[in-house]
Amino acid sequence: MRINDITNAWMVRYLDFLQNQQRNLSTQLSQATIPFSANVSAGAISQKIRAQITGYQQAMSDVYNAIGMMNVAEGGLNSIRSNLQRMRELAVQASNSTLSSSDRAALAEEFRQLQQQINKTSEQTQYNNTKVLQEVRDFQVQTGPNEGQKMSITISPVNARTLGVENLNLSTPQNAQSAIEEIDKALEQTSNLRSYIGATTNRLGSAAKELSNTMINLTTTVSNLTDTDMARTMMEFIRSQLMTQSSISALSHSNLSRLSVLRLLNM
Repeated sequence: MRINDITNAWMVRYLDFLQNQQRNLSTQLSQATIPFSANVSAGAISQKIRAQITGYQQAMSDVYNAIGMMNVAEGGLNSIRSNLQRMRELAVQASNSTLSSSDRAALAEEFRQLQQQINKTSEQTQYNNTKVLQEVRDFQVQTGPNEGQKMSITISPVNARTLGVENLNLSTPQNAQSAIEEIDKALEQTSNLRSYIGATTNRLGSAAKELSNTMINLTTTVSNLTDTDMARTMMEFIRSQLMTQSSISALSHSNLSRLSVLRLLNM
């Protein structure tokens, strides 16, 4: 007489399935991500989106570097503008014919020092070893992850020569009067450049905000595709454990029943 154990074999295979399921669920719970093999299509899509996110991250880094450069340029330009305003004050004082020669000499010396300071500021205003008031011409900033998503920045060189104040002096009231006119032109030039820097910085800020919003949306999409639903996964894990316990109990009962039959047959 043969005892049929097909049911036992099926139970063993089912227990093996439950154990594999528990391992996968445990991995999801511990890593908070769905294994690639558990959802191949979602995994493939998420990998492409992650590549896009990396591109957006690099673009955002480029944009913030450009914003930093523009802020440095703004600071240097403000310093130069302050020098020009002081030079204008000195030129107004030097326009007075009643000044003594020593007074005029003192004004002229401070005026000359300010001219030199403008050049020094232009030379020392740097961002990442770039002299931003001298060397920023057609500076390309990547504002997105794709080809063509860029903007060009050019900051006109700023120094005593380009501002037209290099050869000014206060040696006579007439020269001082001429200096006032040229300094006013230089102040207007710096005002125009400050407006350009401000507008460019605002554009870069808008680009950074757009990049940030897009990255948040893409990251959310990846999370929805690959991150574990903790509540659902935990319930599945508990259910699998209960099914395993139930199957083991059934298998044990089946083995006891078969053992009882064998004992009867041996009597």
